[in-house]
Amino acid sequence: MHRSISEDASRDVLERIRSIGPFIQASLTVTRKRCGNPDCRCVTEGPCHETALLTWKEGGRTRTLYVPIELRQEVERWVEQNRLLKSLIAEMSRLQRERLIQMRKELKSRKG
Repeated sequence: MHRSISEDASRDVLERIRSIGPFIQASLTVTRKRCGNPDCRCVTEGPCHETALLTWKEGGRTRTLYVPIELRQEVERWVEQNRLLKSLIAEMSRLQRERLIQMRKELKSRKG
């Protein structure tokens, strides 16, 4: 029995999933804020300081975690890897639905 196109595509998606590095299910936002130091330039003249925050849902509540500037690029990669994983999961689901439809047709044609 030969493999169908959807089986080959599914195997390709699985290989791409296997190649994903560390990921994190969260969003990273960069905002500007005043630092709170009364002697800082941001109090009177600006500009405000950039701050990066990681947010996610946990137990129905939004959680937030400060991300130091030294870790920002790495955390951005984790968030991007999570986006890629989600898109690959959606693609795999679509392919498996197509495969199921094809398998049902083949069963029906064997019976009929």
